[in-house]
Amino acid sequence: MIKYWLIFFSLAYLGALAFSAYKSKKSIKSEKDYSLPQIGAFLGCMTFSASLFSTFTLMGMPDFFRTHGVGAWIFSGVTDTALAFVILWFGTALRKRYSQDNFTNISSIIKSKFESKFAVNVYKIGIFIFLVPYVSIQIKGVSEFVGHANIMSIPSWAWACFFLLILLTYSFVGGLKAIILSDAIQGIILLVVTAVIAYTCLNNIGGAKEMFNQVSIVDERLLSTPGPKGLFTNQYLFASFLAIVLMPISQPQLMTRMVIMSNTKDIKKMAGAIGILAFIIIFSTIFIGFYGIIRYSDADTYHFLYHTLVEDQHAIIGSLAIIGLIAASMSTTDSQLFAIQAEVVSKKNSRMVNKLYILIFGLIALTLSILSSHELVLLARISFAGTALLAPMVFISIFSDYKLSKKLPIFTFISIIIYLIASLCPCIPEKIFGLQIDILFIALNSIIATISYYKSKSLKLSLKTA
Repeated sequence: MIKYWLIFFSLAYLGALAFSAYKSKKSIKSEKDYSLPQIGAFLGCMTFSASLFSTFTLMGMPDFFRTHGVGAWIFSGVTDTALAFVILWFGTALRKRYSQDNFTNISSIIKSKFESKFAVNVYKIGIFIFLVPYVSIQIKGVSEFVGHANIMSIPSWAWACFFLLILLTYSFVGGLKAIILSDAIQGIILLVVTAVIAYTCLNNIGGAKEMFNQVSIVDERLLSTPGPKGLFTNQYLFASFLAIVLMPISQPQLMTRMVIMSNTKDIKKMAGAIGILAFIIIFSTIFIGFYGIIRYSDADTYHFLYHTLVEDQHAIIGSLAIIGLIAASMSTTDSQLFAIQAEVVSKKNSRMVNKLYILIFGLIALTLSILSSHELVLLARISFAGTALLAPMVFISIFSDYKLSKKLPIFTFISIIIYLIASLCPCIPEKIFGLQIDILFIALNSIIATISYYKSKSLKLSLKTA
């Protein structure tokens, strides 16, 4: 029965994508319509949320709760809600700044403030190193899941190629507006499916109280920090908090979505809606993860996810869960690829050349997805923390009216290289002077950015006085 529903919803989803691409293409009158269309509060909330709540939300977070316990709520749920306040504050200020300038991309702003190609290259290297692997996480997660479901006996690598082909097609045709419309579809599906599955999991166990009782019987450490594996230390939680709340400042696809809002009032509405949406979605994944602790504690990740999200659900919900995961993967992937292209590739190139670069980045991500680990949330956190190292340099570039010192890009580059090496191999310790290296480098880069700002300000004032 589920295969018939899956075919029906798949055709409906593909039809919706085709219609979105067609409508978006019809609305394109200029290059700005293709890359920076104006949108309202509802589409703003949906597209921002779709870029934020990716495959790891419905796949990674439940497994994270199942493995490490309720401390994951502090890692993601509380942090994502706090993120709404950053969007409100930073988004309002960012839009005000760009209303005074002709927004193209963040790279151009960095170049104008540092007057240095090196600073721009540091930013481009940073987003490429940390965002392309994050794209690969999305492709891997959903392709492995669908491959595990054994739909049509197609291997996971073939599904990955198929998903990449679809998202490249509609994003090439309709530009950012087509991506935004597909995000709206994904956001609605994700919200409904996650809430319904969480309710079903609670109902199958006998309610929230009974669920927590049974989890405590399995392992009491799952109900407190640092969890059974000791992951959720105070520093880990604080570093994760910083990595996520700094995403609107450090990740170009999120900054773009704040800039293209129609007005400041819509940004405020969007921020509030994202906070509510984050609370509902992440809170729901607690019950899905705890259901896995009780029913599938010894199962591997994809066995647990397939049974919990599909087999233990009504056929309609199970098939929608599969479509929701595919939609989440494609929405995040196309947003990231579009943003990387916008920052890394020269604006002087033709649209066709820029599309070629998106294809190249997509193929790189596809290759990485075949080789990457199953630890989706941990890989996502490394990506978030890596881009957070760029936040001080980006922040000071946007809000400073003065020429800035080239020391900050140098320190930022060093921090990226050291953090990358530490993430890939154990030759560098995880802590330096008792601090996790990501916390240490974010703090150092912030201090250097502050010193750079006040030195530049003092120099300009002294020149005016002279």
